[in-house]
Amino acid sequence: MQDELVRCAAAFLRNKGKNVVTEKEFLMGVSMDLRWMPYRDAQTLLSAMVKHGVLEKDGEYLRPLFDESAMDLPVAYRPPSELSAAAAKAARGTSAEPEDLFQKLMGTAEGMGIPKKTFLASSNGIQKKMNVDITVAGIIVLRDHGADVSGYVGEAYKRLSVR
Repeated sequence: MQDELVRCAAAFLRNKGKNVVTEKEFLMGVSMDLRWMPYRDAQTLLSAMVKHGVLEKDGEYLRPLFDESAMDLPVAYRPPSELSAAAAKAARGTSAEPEDLFQKLMGTAEGMGIPKKTFLASSNGIQKKMNVDITVAGIIVLRDHGADVSGYVGEAYKRLSVR
């Protein structure tokens, strides 16, 4: 895992022709320019690289903690598809990431017979109208349909107050 993270970082830096990049430049480069993975996976990859000491955050810049010029890389390097899954596991450590609360709300809505499209449309409408997080909007939609949302309110408060 560590070797593949180093190889991936070296390939990116060599492709860009730089040894120092901004975080945004890294994320956009990996996801949009090189099309290695989706943006969210690129964020996970970056946090795994920082956590494992492959890259160092220095203010807004990322610097490699290895000698990328000594690496022997194929010209058309592309990280293996398992790298994003392994990086996600490494970035969050051994604990399993809790299921997204909005997904739980959507499951509850479907269990009540509310079509997924209707739930999403209603949640998005409330989110825009009230300028609240999508999770809060989902809780309001469920409450309006008569669901007991008391168990979700505390969990939503905990998760949103951390952000």
